[in-house]
Amino acid sequence: MPSGKNKRLSLLAAALFSPCIASAGAGDSATNYGLGPMNVGSALAFSPFTSNSWSVYYNPAAMARSPEGELSTIVQYGDQELRAKSLGGTAPLARENDVLSDASSELLLIGLKTRMAGVTSTETPIYFGLNVGVDEFTSNLVPYQANTSQKGQFLRYESQPLYLAFGGAVSNIVRGVDLGISARLTLEAKASMQAVSDLGGNTDSEKLSLEASPSLSPALGINVRTGEMFCGSGECMPFGMDKLEVALFWRAESNYEVSVDANVVVPGVIPDPGLGLLLTTIDTYQPEVRGAALLLPVGKFELTAAIEQHSWSALQKEFAQDTIRDQANLAFDDVTIPRIGVSYQWSDSLKLFAGAAIEDSPLQSNRSQDVNYLDTDKKVLGLGASYRLASAPLVNMPLEIALAYQYQMLDEADFELTSIDSPTHPAPYETVTADGEIQVFSSSFSLKF
Repeated sequence: MPSGKNKRLSLLAAALFSPCIASAGAGDSATNYGLGPMNVGSALAFSPFTSNSWSVYYNPAAMARSPEGELSTIVQYGDQELRAKSLGGTAPLARENDVLSDASSELLLIGLKTRMAGVTSTETPIYFGLNVGVDEFTSNLVPYQANTSQKGQFLRYESQPLYLAFGGAVSNIVRGVDLGISARLTLEAKASMQAVSDLGGNTDSEKLSLEASPSLSPALGINVRTGEMFCGSGECMPFGMDKLEVALFWRAESNYEVSVDANVVVPGVIPDPGLGLLLTTIDTYQPEVRGAALLLPVGKFELTAAIEQHSWSALQKEFAQDTIRDQANLAFDDVTIPRIGVSYQWSDSLKLFAGAAIEDSPLQSNRSQDVNYLDTDKKVLGLGASYRLASAPLVNMPLEIALAYQYQMLDEADFELTSIDSPTHPAPYETVTADGEIQVFSSSFSLKF
């Protein structure tokens, strides 16, 4: 682990690549909020079965549930208020108020789903999907953020505006079984810096280079129509279970990684070849996800229940090698998230939907030196509606308009803030209660073909 001086210089180098505001961008909104009204409004309960272009991220096999193609645009707004209320301590910080972050995110996303007719000689339907998203008001598409914080900072809801995912699905690989595979783009950035500096921090003869290389994080999904699989075209299952669908899905972990290799010469103090500084850190971590879900149509209703396991424990190893966070001894638990949802087909054109989820915090400890992470359990509620026009103006194709709202309530949890620079070290200098609330508004316009 680098010395305190080297670590501070490393943080200074990292500041070249770090934004100053934390908010959920397109890269992590898929998990924190959901992409599109159906996922936002159902608290992601319908994500394993929604057959639109956004199934590429959640369960690519769901694309094969409908032969209909889609070109969709999403405009999504998230407003968060993340708070830390001081409970006092031996050396509490001066705070203007309890709000740590009230940043918002404005996302623009475009999705495509189409049937690949004529691409292969087989008659088996094959589908392709593509998602692209950016934070609408962010000029820097690949920022990195990894900071220590005296006031405390929330583990999740970090910013990564760039989002790209693509994949395909095959229908009926076995009777009643669809298979899908997809990938999400992540980036690894490497920067090198050489400079001559005086003791005042003024530099000359600077050389700076930055390289970014892409990597792919895969996802896999399987959907089973139980009635078709076991009964063929007939009905053989009791209690109307012939229409029951089962989804199994898996997403690999992903993160955006950056490393900085800096070399600084201070004439008369640090001679050539200079002081070498090496920083390695990650941003916007998404854990490995395994999940299963059931969907049961009952008349005009559709009922769904899903269970997901998020493998946050793997982040412990990542942070142990992180130059900024390695001293915090962070530890994480895997978490299991239950989701339930319901939709109602009010008419041929109008569908209503709602959902709920409960998510425990993966953060084990209430103390993390210098980094001072905060994270709490949360409850998620959502509702929304979609309306389908038989023909859109000018293009003469069906148009679906959808709107949704989601509310997240972050429960209260107490944390002890510590710092190696605090006069109370190793004891905490302040205790805070973390909580918050998040509101998400999502709208979409989808041409069907």
